[in-house]
Amino acid sequence: MTSARPSRFQSMTRFYLCTGVIALLALATVRDAIAHLPTPTLAHVKSIGIIASIGDTCMFERVPASRFEWIAPPQASFLEITDWSIDDTVTAEITKLLSARYKVQSVPIEHQDFDTWTWETLRRHIRELPIPEVPVDAYLLVLRDWRADGIGHSDHQVGGVGLYRRDLRDGGERLGAFASYRVVLMDAENGNLLASRPAIMPDGSLPRLHATRALWPRTQNDLNDTQRHELQTDFLKLIGETLPNALGRIGLNSSGR
Repeated sequence: MTSARPSRFQSMTRFYLCTGVIALLALATVRDAIAHLPTPTLAHVKSIGIIASIGDTCMFERVPASRFEWIAPPQASFLEITDWSIDDTVTAEITKLLSARYKVQSVPIEHQDFDTWTWETLRRHIRELPIPEVPVDAYLLVLRDWRADGIGHSDHQVGGVGLYRRDLRDGGERLGAFASYRVVLMDAENGNLLASRPAIMPDGSLPRLHATRALWPRTQNDLNDTQRHELQTDFLKLIGETLPNALGRIGLNSSGR
């Protein structure tokens, strides 16, 4: 049964909303610079451990109508959706896409280690992972990524999978489901970054789908079965449509040898 875990999500909310606009913009600048690196050469990578950590929580972000929306953070809440099995589906999809060329395996993790991350913490967690029974050359991580609001075009950002709503001053609104994530490839021996790219739509924009007011719950814990099914379907569709391209852009060719 879907339920919220207050202590964990309260801390996540504080982290997300208190980092500040300047810090978010600085982080986006660094990530965008990495995203524009040429496709890397990965001749030494023959085996890959998959770490999927995008789909254990759903973000609900609402930007109220305001003349000065940039002054205050948006309203944000989180719902645990581990039972939607999004990360398991992502792992299965990557396995299907890459198994003809690479030896792939799923890697068990503590999701809280990867819920919020920096390049320094990622490297530390990778270096601290137990060596798999069958060692791998690299770890492929699928992570939440903070991106500019590509739905309501506000001054705020979205991250992970979630539902976004912006209330307009003329009484209208903009709603959408999103999947803001990043694929990261790291060397298994030393934790060094090999490649990183954000998932994007064909036009280079944030992966998102239009939503109607009927999809927005009164609170995250009031999500009904119909809303749950539609969101789950939307998230998997967005990931399915953008994952192959993201893998190709970090140099992981899905064709056989």
